[in-house]
Amino acid sequence: MGAGRGFISSILFLITPYITAVKDKSAKPVAPFMRHRLVLLVLAILLVPTSIAQDNESVVEVTTISLIGQSDLGIEAIAVSPNGEDVVLVGAVGFAHYISAKDPSNEVELNSNEGDTLNHVDWHPQGLTALIVGDGGTMVRYTRDDHSITHVPGSTANLMGHQLNAISWDSSGNWAYIGGDDGLIMRFREDGNGNTEYFPLNGSKLSDVLDLSCHHQMHSICVMTTESDGIAVIDQQHELHWLLGSEGTRWAAVDCPHPERERCYAVGLGQSVGVVEINSNKPSNSYVAVKHVNIGGEFTDVHPRSDGHVLLQTVPFGWIDWDITDGDDGLGLAYPWLDNSDVEDVAMRGETMAGSWSETEETGFAVTSYGRIVYYYPPKATISDNIVSALAPMLVIIAVPGVFLGLLYISSPKLQKMYLNWSKARKSSKRGKN
Repeated sequence: MGAGRGFISSILFLITPYITAVKDKSAKPVAPFMRHRLVLLVLAILLVPTSIAQDNESVVEVTTISLIGQSDLGIEAIAVSPNGEDVVLVGAVGFAHYISAKDPSNEVELNSNEGDTLNHVDWHPQGLTALIVGDGGTMVRYTRDDHSITHVPGSTANLMGHQLNAISWDSSGNWAYIGGDDGLIMRFREDGNGNTEYFPLNGSKLSDVLDLSCHHQMHSICVMTTESDGIAVIDQQHELHWLLGSEGTRWAAVDCPHPERERCYAVGLGQSVGVVEINSNKPSNSYVAVKHVNIGGEFTDVHPRSDGHVLLQTVPFGWIDWDITDGDDGLGLAYPWLDNSDVEDVAMRGETMAGSWSETEETGFAVTSYGRIVYYYPPKATISDNIVSALAPMLVIIAVPGVFLGLLYISSPKLQKMYLNWSKARKSSKRGKN
């Protein structure tokens, strides 16, 4: 990274006389051939490989806490309880396991009595039970008190033969939404007497439902993602509202992590981040803003880091930090957190994360599909110092296009005149509105 900073400093040293000459009215005007040289110089900057500015960009380090098993367990998903104390893991051939979120060495092997792969799990808002869904229409319930797993009544009759990919309880705990293959989206509930109800939602489409997440407020709005039909909002009356501009992307995961913000975050192929703005008063007016982040990999999941940040899980193994209010549009910007190349353990580097959760703003845990429990933490340097050094490369890369446009502006009297005319018109328009 020092080399990158030195390179940028050298370039700034070279172009400063040109910029000064343009700004200083008493100085001689910059000759046209000098302007052209300046533009060529900036173009040369843009052609320099960005790796110069991307060294040592990770903010945290990782270490293995333990291995749940001695072979690949095929873990598909994890869910952290509402109080942040318990974690349930599910996966291939009916695998189910409990670990403590605070002390992952405290673990319990669970017996699901299932042979099908378990794909997803979600806790009831009260935190006493969790629903688990999987292949072949499998739907079972985990109970925290005795670590038992039992069959959910009616699931065989209503769901058999379907690959169930996702489940999520609404914020009140009255209904759970189930998503699966071929556009399957249903709502489910069970009363105190064990009577169950299953209803399909109207307006579903044909591609597989991949993930579901419900906002943690009492207005009970949920968001679902699909293989190719895009992202949809589920309103309080269980109606679907498809978000324009999200179709055509495989949206792997979605999370609504912050109760105080009516916003959810989806990640998809093409290094896509979908910021879903929920209108709880009129859900049909909800929308998604799609951003693309050049990470050299793909996003697979989302989990909250703090009130102002979420971590975007990547493959190969790593994370990107998303500042949820940063950027000119207030929709967020991406910053480095853990790059795969900085993972020293070669075996860990090649594994896929099944899920992760935060312990503090700077520390947390992850579980890989293999069954490795990982701890991430800042290095010996303070976290604030490390973030500053890690963000510098990304800020340089972001700033270069702005420098380029700025230098084009100061080298072109025509562009300056156009900008001044536009600026005056904008100010006049604002005065007119006031």
